Amino acid sequence: MPTPVGGQGHCGISKEASFAAGGTIEKWFPITSESLNPTFANVYTDQVRNSAEQVGGQAGNESVAGDIVFPVTPKMPAEIFICGLGSGDSLTEFHVERPLDSLMIEIDHETAAVQASGAMIESLVFSSTQGGELSCTASIQAEGMNNRTAGTPVYSGDNNPYLHSDAAFRLNNTADTSITTWSLTIANTLITDLYGTTKRRIDIPAGKLVVTGTFTKLFDDTTERAAFLAQSERSFQVKFSRGTNYLTFLCPEIRYETHTENIGGQSEYILETYGFTSYVDTPATRSNSLRVSGDFS
Repeated sequence: MPTPVGGQGHCGISKEASFAAGGTIEKWFPITSESLNPTFANVYTDQVRNSAEQVGGQAGNESVAGDIVFPVTPKMPAEIFICGLGSGDSLTEFHVERPLDSLMIEIDHETAAVQASGAMIESLVFSSTQGGELSCTASIQAEGMNNRTAGTPVYSGDNNPYLHSDAAFRLNNTADTSITTWSLTIANTLITDLYGTTKRRIDIPAGKLVVTGTFTKLFDDTTERAAFLAQSERSFQVKFSRGTNYLTFLCPEIRYETHTENIGGQSEYILETYGFTSYVDTPATRSNSLRVSGDFS
């Protein structure tokens, strides 16, 4: 019997018509790793029955949780943003929306495949570092997991991951080419304890959206440092481009919360690192703490 190896696995997703409705896998995309696993909260009661052992146990509530780590490519599935942020105004513009849609996720482990239904995106963390790829970690909470026969994946050609060098950063609408690393977190604050009278979750609704980020840049001027000390409102944007494909993250209103500019040693250049939270001042005007746009065709 051959030994199953990760390189033979694959991952596919599709947006569900309603929570845990299932369906047919529509898109396959490359992943780096995954850790989706089911857990059963079995019920073990205390029974005094002339025994020093655990007496009796019953099957309890099921939950599925874990991460999928994947390289972000020019032809990534738009469903990541539709179900992780909101459908927005089109399939190329995304902003916060409630309720969020759920995914069906299929992962082939070579020996057998599993399918997670009612999969909700708890958070998305995008990041890249100079000399490296743009990566995303998607944290998932799902309704349940079932065995299934693995599908046959179809991948797009000419779809190498975005590189950090494909990025164009703008701080307060001014271009900055000295950013060495950055990350952006989209947190959906999922409610994960809704079971009712069933053993699987009846819903996993999204709550408050919180968008936070960090970036590190060469300490070659004092512009952002002065803004931090003055507690000024700023903006942050990064756009990855390759050919006609692009992916843009825009936080129109941010406020810095942390800043470091330490000296690491005689032979190291001095960097400064900022941590920020994105927010809205005027929700009634459809201003958003995060707007994502892209062409994934």
